[in-house]
Amino acid sequence: MRTVLRYGALLLAFTFFTALRAEVASPWVSTDRTIDTSSYQSIVKGVLHEGMTDEQKSIALFNFFRQRVYHYKNIPESRDPLMTVNVLGNTLCGSQGTCMKGLLDAAGIKARVVSHPGHTFYEAFYDGQWHGFDTFTNFYILTRGDKPHVASFEELHADPTLITEAQKENRCPAGICPCGDDPMAFKDAIQVTDYEVLKLKWSVKSFSLRKGEELVRSWWPDGHALPGTYELQHGSGPIHTCGTHDRGDNPELYKYWEPYGVVRLGPTTSVSYRHIFNGYLNYAPNLTTDDFLDGQTTATGVKSSPNGLVGAGSLTVPVTCPYYITGGTVSFEVTCADDGDAVELTASADGKTWAPILSANEKALKRYKGDLSSVAVANTTALHNYQIKFELKGKATLKGFYLRTNFQHNAMAAPHLMPGKNVVSLEVANADVLAKSPLSVVYRYKDAPDWKGDVKTVEHSFAGAPLTFDAVLPESAKLPQMQDLTLRCGTLSWDPTAERKAKTIVDFGVAKSTEGWTADNTVALSHDGTGLLMEVTKELPGPQISLALKDDWKGYKEIVIEYENLGAQRQNMALRVTSNDNKKEESEIQLPAAAGKESMVFPTVSLFKTKLNAVSKISLAMLKTPKEGCKLRILRIVLIPGPEL
Repeated sequence: MRTVLRYGALLLAFTFFTALRAEVASPWVSTDRTIDTSSYQSIVKGVLHEGMTDEQKSIALFNFFRQRVYHYKNIPESRDPLMTVNVLGNTLCGSQGTCMKGLLDAAGIKARVVSHPGHTFYEAFYDGQWHGFDTFTNFYILTRGDKPHVASFEELHADPTLITEAQKENRCPAGICPCGDDPMAFKDAIQVTDYEVLKLKWSVKSFSLRKGEELVRSWWPDGHALPGTYELQHGSGPIHTCGTHDRGDNPELYKYWEPYGVVRLGPTTSVSYRHIFNGYLNYAPNLTTDDFLDGQTTATGVKSSPNGLVGAGSLTVPVTCPYYITGGTVSFEVTCADDGDAVELTASADGKTWAPILSANEKALKRYKGDLSSVAVANTTALHNYQIKFELKGKATLKGFYLRTNFQHNAMAAPHLMPGKNVVSLEVANADVLAKSPLSVVYRYKDAPDWKGDVKTVEHSFAGAPLTFDAVLPESAKLPQMQDLTLRCGTLSWDPTAERKAKTIVDFGVAKSTEGWTADNTVALSHDGTGLLMEVTKELPGPQISLALKDDWKGYKEIVIEYENLGAQRQNMALRVTSNDNKKEESEIQLPAAAGKESMVFPTVSLFKTKLNAVSKISLAMLKTPKEGCKLRILRIVLIPGPEL
C-alpha cells in the first residue's frame, strides 16, 4: 500500500503494482521579450530595472497592470494580484487598487487604497509624499514646474487646473480616461479605504503533466466562462464592454490588444479587443502499457493489455489545473462481450462523493462521451481539482479515453512571441524526468500586419538541457496574432478532436446549391456559374435571403464567409443566425464588403443569442443599399471545427 498527498487536495491509494512515475512537475514557459507573471518576484524583476526612480517604478507597474487587466466585475478572488493577472484579466476599481497595492508593496513602495463617492483608486508613497493613480481609468497627473511629479489627490483637490490643463500641457498618460470617464471627478476630496491584499494559497505553477497530457493556452474565447464571473446579458463571458474605446487608449498598450478583436462578442460593442480567454487540459494515456499509471492515477484490480485496460476493478484519474476550471468532457471507447460487462463512469470534486456520469454496456466496441461540468465547475470561486473513475465490470475492456478539461485564463499574461528574435525558456521542477518524458513547447500564430495568412507553428521538444530555444518572427510594427501555446508531455495516444472536419453549410459553386433559399421580393436571385448573385436596383433598408435548416453548430469555433462585392461602392452585409425558429434567439454579424472579394472569419461565440445546437435559419442581408442598388456574389459559408469534443 502506498499513499500520496498532492497539492493538499488528492489523497489516493495504490493497490496495484508500482510503476515509474514520470510526470513533469511545474512546467513553465517564459521568454526574454515578455514578463514572467508567475510570482511577485518575477513581475518585479521583469518590469523594473536598475536605476529607476520610485516614480518610474510606479508608472511601469501601472502600465504592466493596465496592459493585462480591464474593468469588468468583482469576484472575491480578484483582490489577489497574481490571480487577477494570470487568470481573471479583469476586475472593478476597488480590487484594481488593491492589486496595485500588492504589486507596489512587492517592489518596496508603500501604497494605500483611497476613494471618493462612486469610485476607488490608489496612491503610492515615495519621495516623502503620496502620489495618485487609477489603472481603472488610465489616470494620473503630473504637477507643473521644473521638477514635476505625479500629483497626490490632495494636490488635485487643491488645484483642479492641474487636471483641466493636463492634456494640453502633456502632463498625463496617453489616452487618459479612454472609456468616457470625467477626469475632473478626481478633484474631489478622498478618504482612505485601504483594502487588504488577498494572498491565496495558489500558484500558476501548481500542476504536473503526465505522459499523454497537454496544457493548451488559447488567445481566444470559446464560450466556457466561470459562472458568476460575468453578466449573462454580455454574452458568453467577461468582456470589456467599452471595447471600441480601446482604440483611443495608450497606443503602446493597444498594440497588444488589437490582434484579438472579436466582432459582436457581446451586445454592447461591435468589436471587443479584451475579453475572456479559454484553454484546455487534455489527457489521453496509453492504456496498453504501464504509462497509464503516470502521475497520481491509481488502479485497483485492472491491468494493461494489448487491447486496453482489462480486469474487474477501477481506474481513478485525478485532474489538477492551475487556472479556473470551466468545463469537462471525456470520450472513451469500451468493448463489452457479455450481458454483465460494463464500464461505469463517475466523477468527484472532493474524492469522497462520487456522481454517476454514464454507464457503458453496449455490445461490441462503442464510443461514449460524458459531460463532467456538473462536478468540475463551481460558481464564482473556481475549482482547480477533480477526479474521474472508471469501474470495469465483467470482461469489459476500456480501450482508451480522452479527457478534456476547459479552463479560463488571461492570455494577456501569457508569454507571447514578439517580432524578431525571442528566446523561449522552459522551467520544470524535475528536469531529470525529461529524458523519459520529453516535453514539447508549441506556439501557433499568424503574422502581422493583417493576420490573414496561414497559421504558423514553432515547436521545440525538450529531453534535457539546455532548456531554451530561439523563435524568430518577421519584423513588423504590429504584433503577431497568437493562436495558442501548448505544453505537451510525450504524445497523446488518442485525439478524437483531430477527427473533426470542416462543415460546408453551402457551396454556391454548384447551381443546385441555391435550392431552398428564399428572398425578399426586392432581391433578384440568380446563379452565374461561380456563385449566388444577390441584386437589388434601388435604395432599401435591409433586403435579405434566407435558408431554413435544422443544424447543430455546437463544437465549431469559426464561421468563414466568402463573398464578392461586384459594385464600386462599399456595401455592408449581415449574417443572421436563428435557432429554434425564435426571433429572440437570432444573432447578427455585420460584414463589410468593399469592392472585390473578401473572406471573413469570425468566432461562433459571436452568435451569443443563438443556441448553436439548434440552428434553424440563416439569412444574408444587404444593409441600407445605395440609391442605385448593389450586387453581391456569395461563394461559400463554412464552419471550422474547434477543439470541442
